[in-house]
Amino acid sequence: MIIEYDEKGEIFHIISDPVNQSVLEMMLARESGVLNLPPVPAPLEHEKDWDTGELRYNDDGSPKMVSNRVINQECDILADYILDGAVTPRPVFDLPDQIELVADGVDSRTINVPDPCEIRVDGQPMTVSNLFGDLTLSSDMPAEYTLELVQWPYMAKTIKVIARAAD
Repeated sequence: MIIEYDEKGEIFHIISDPVNQSVLEMMLARESGVLNLPPVPAPLEHEKDWDTGELRYNDDGSPKMVSNRVINQECDILADYILDGAVTPRPVFDLPDQIELVADGVDSRTINVPDPCEIRVDGQPMTVSNLFGDLTLSSDMPAEYTLELVQWPYMAKTIKVIARAAD
């Protein structure tokens, strides 16, 4: 498998195995942004006779061990990225899918986000920085909001914020 990625580690193209030799050579000639993950041999197994299913042994009585297949390495173009030359799962925001608060302008909820972080409120983008990791949510008007957090390499996270009227 050949993986192409940008300077941030974002994967934008995968060529699955088997990779044509001329394509492999062309891709590996690049100076950066290409990772080769060839298939690896499967672990050795005790060979069995195809007809009888009996285990086979070498002349010295030791088990005859073979590896008749390969294991293709895995990479998910959306859920992985390249970090230090290795396929790495993208981190996820450890945040709830829904947050509720009282719409009184006083009640608040604080969530931890990377700094800086692009935040979309009901689809409208805004970039926040200098939060030191904490974003405080409050509202003085009852409503439902959609909050989307986008910060590479994190997987995007959507949170429904429900601001309920005070009782």
